[in-house]
Amino acid sequence: MCHFPKKVCGSCSIKESCAWHLVFGKQLSADPSGLKRHQKPPLPFMFSFPMHLEHSENLLETECGLIVVGQAIPHLSALLDGFSELLADGACPVTAEVTGICSHDYQNTAHPFQDRCGVSHSENLVVLSSNVLFEEYTTMASTLHIRLNSPLRLSENGRLLVGFDFSRFARSLMRRVSSLAYYYGACEFDCDFRELSRQAEEVVCKEDRFSAAVGQNRKLSGVIGYGSFCGEFSGLMPFLVAGQYVHAGKGASFGMGCYELITGVQ
Repeated sequence: MCHFPKKVCGSCSIKESCAWHLVFGKQLSADPSGLKRHQKPPLPFMFSFPMHLEHSENLLETECGLIVVGQAIPHLSALLDGFSELLADGACPVTAEVTGICSHDYQNTAHPFQDRCGVSHSENLVVLSSNVLFEEYTTMASTLHIRLNSPLRLSENGRLLVGFDFSRFARSLMRRVSSLAYYYGACEFDCDFRELSRQAEEVVCKEDRFSAAVGQNRKLSGVIGYGSFCGEFSGLMPFLVAGQYVHAGKGASFGMGCYELITGVQ
C-alpha cells in the first residue's frame, strides 16, 4: 500500500491520505480527553470465515464476510486486493481464489460488486447506517438470545475466560463500538457508560449453553455456544446490535467473536 516505503511514516507528506496509515496505522487521538476515553483505536475492518472449512474436504465454494467502518470504506479495494494476494500466496490450507464479490443490503440481499473477471460494479456498494440498523430493535425485549458463531476471546487479569460473562461481554462491546465510532466515524456516544455497566451486571443468564473451545492454534481458542439472558437491554441495545457487525473480544478483526442476536419476550 505504501508509495514511499523508505520514508518514516511520521514524516511522510501524504500520510493523511495514505490507506495504510488510516486502515492499519491505529493512530492515537491528539485530544487528551478522547485518548483517555478510547485509548488505542481498533482496526476498522472485520473479516468473518465459515466455521466448517476445516471439516469439508470436498467443499467447492464458500462465502467469507468483510465489514469496513467509516473512514476506511474508501480503502476497501486495498483490503480486497490484500485478501486475494493472501490466497494466491498459499495462506489458505487448500487451493483457493476469489470468484466474486458482493455487497449486502439491509435485507442481506447480495448485489454484485466485482465478478471473477475483475469487472467492478462500484455503484452496487451498499453503505449501512447504524441508525437504520437500530430501528429493527425499537421494541425492547426482556429476553435476549446470543449465539456465538466463532470463538469469543475475553480475558481477565491476563487469562482467557473459559465461560460467557454477559457483563464483561457488554463492557467489551461498549469500549469497542464507541472507539470505532470515535476514531473512524467522528462520532461520540451520548450515554452514561457507568449506568450501562450497572445494567449489564444485573442481567441474568437463563440458559447457558456456552463452552470453552480449544483449537490446535491457541489464538483460535475461546468461548463458543449460545445462551438466553433476561434483564434491561434498552441502553445496551445499540452496542449489542452494532457488535453483530464489528464482533467482540480479541482477534475481532480477523473473524473471532462473531455473534448474532435473537430477541423475544418471555
